[in-house]
Amino acid sequence: MGLKTLIMPWLASMITSDSIRNLRRSWFEINRRLFVAKDTVVFYHRVDDPYSFLLLQAIPRFLEDFKVKLDIQFVLDLPTALNPEPEKRRDYALADAKRLARFHGLSFNESARQPSKADALKASAILLKHASRPKLLHMASEVTGALWGNSTTTFESCLKRYGMLPESQATRKLKDAKEQLLSRGHYSSAMLYYGGEWYWGLDRLGHLAERLNKPGIRRDTGDIAEYQKQYQHVLQSYNTLRPRPKQVQSLEFYCSFRSPYSYIAAERVFKLAEMYKVPVIIKPVMPMVTRGIPAPPIKKMYIVKDTKREANRFGIPFGKICDPLGNGVENCMALFQYAQQEGKDKEFIVAATTAIWAHGVNTSRPGGLKKIIRKSGLDWNKARQFLGDTSWQEIAKSNREDLEALGLWGVPSFKYGDLILWGQDRLWALEEAILSTDATPSNSRNRNNRNNQGGRTAPSPAQQQTP
Repeated sequence: MGLKTLIMPWLASMITSDSIRNLRRSWFEINRRLFVAKDTVVFYHRVDDPYSFLLLQAIPRFLEDFKVKLDIQFVLDLPTALNPEPEKRRDYALADAKRLARFHGLSFNESARQPSKADALKASAILLKHASRPKLLHMASEVTGALWGNSTTTFESCLKRYGMLPESQATRKLKDAKEQLLSRGHYSSAMLYYGGEWYWGLDRLGHLAERLNKPGIRRDTGDIAEYQKQYQHVLQSYNTLRPRPKQVQSLEFYCSFRSPYSYIAAERVFKLAEMYKVPVIIKPVMPMVTRGIPAPPIKKMYIVKDTKREANRFGIPFGKICDPLGNGVENCMALFQYAQQEGKDKEFIVAATTAIWAHGVNTSRPGGLKKIIRKSGLDWNKARQFLGDTSWQEIAKSNREDLEALGLWGVPSFKYGDLILWGQDRLWALEEAILSTDATPSNSRNRNNRNNQGGRTAPSPAQQQTP
């Protein structure tokens, strides 16, 4: 076992430590009271990002509820290496933004189309020309809304009325804002930065509201629960008797042993499915990095810290991590086939991901795997025979192809009927789909049947050796 593997769980525990985070926040609070400028939330707005547009609509209410200042920084061209599969992201974001707008009572044109790069640059140049304007937030809402066709004002009229900064100057300012974003530790738009921490879009606005929910900052203007609507929706499901639909479809659950978001989604998904008697087809895929999609350090750091606060929200242990990349993932993929044959696929997914992301168990070694197998209620002597089995590779490839056919690239992802979702923070949408109607079978029934019980069932080693 290498030194890095030994140190990693303890280093990860420090990075995700609530105590250390609280110390940083306390130090920031001292500085905030001494320096007025610290009372500022920085918003990295990209005019052609639908999530950024939705967040823009929520900010006026947020500023009414909390005594903070707002600094809007405009970004446009973000690093491709840190934001892979841009076409798939764009297409998914359009559909997801419409869903989010309905859920949060915001406005997003159902027929909206992605703005052109040329128009996005023009819109940015308009706003950069007026960046020092006192009512910049209002103007940003008007121009961004017009760009998306979501306003009574047309984009052409905005161009005529406000004018633009020359393209060379606008490009330079956009580049400066991007460099500031990266230097502070992030790589995406629709981001809020406050006190050294990042909050993405509507989905993490509740975390920032919770942090600011203290005397001297919070105004008595509304219910903070409004910012945490998506959490209440899912949590309520587990504790409230609700009518079950008469007919349900199978749920496809795409996950990865190296995805922390898959870990904090898994048990919640299984509970939701159990409540509504929804069959779950588990489709594990290999990590994105093995598919040529890199995960630079800046991205890893944000994901780990973000997963920690989401895990805290649901009471899920997280932080003592042993990265399973390589043999660790391959061992888990092989053993999943055994667990699946024994009808313990859900138990194995939960046990393995909990071991990796909460207890720092090394899945590249037999000792760690043995603990996981026993926790899953399985027989280690039978399980170990599967460690030399490579049939999982073809299944993983098939699962990845199915995921890509849905227009997705990352995990956790879900397919229920015609509903396609990405992210552990979309379980509220999954539940709505289950409850909305007695679902009718979709065209994917044949594909579901082919992959019944979690993909093609791999033959046991003994079966493979039979002539």
